[in-house]
Amino acid sequence: MGGVRAGHDDLDGKVMGAAGRSRASTVGPIESSVDAPAALVYEMLSSMGQPRRPNGEQSTILAREGNRLVCEFWTLVPMPIGGGRIVRTREEVRLLPPDRVQYRHLDGPLRDLREEIVVEPLAPRRTRLRYCATYRPKTLLHRLGFAILRPLVERTMVAHFTDLRGRAEARARRSRVYPAS
Repeated sequence: MGGVRAGHDDLDGKVMGAAGRSRASTVGPIESSVDAPAALVYEMLSSMGQPRRPNGEQSTILAREGNRLVCEFWTLVPMPIGGGRIVRTREEVRLLPPDRVQYRHLDGPLRDLREEIVVEPLAPRRTRLRYCATYRPKTLLHRLGFAILRPLVERTMVAHFTDLRGRAEARARRSRVYPAS
């Protein structure tokens, strides 16, 4: 079973560019290895409109046009002092089979946060997940807010990848569609 790694670039010097224009702040890459076929991992990652899970998370498709969706997500965000909180976001989702899912937050404190998850086959039954995000703060307040929220985004993605890895590996073990080699 693979682990999850998180890393990020330093915020200093990345936010304000020449003439006061904001530049992107980043989250990631965050990576996880999964002992399951890439096609199965992508299928699970791109499956939107899921009912409420035992941890309170769920997603609802509000609109769909081809590979673009508008979804509402209820996400369990791990808190630094333990426990977690369910947070609702509304996001544009772009499905780019066979290996990418892109997200853009449409509202809330991280409005315009752009995220991408890439599914990379390493072997027939081994896959790497890679998450990266960019955010362009428009004001000093947005910059400060992102500095506070960035660790929560990282913890949330590590938790998501850990959960997805466990579910994908369990499904791969019992799959008839994705049989063991």
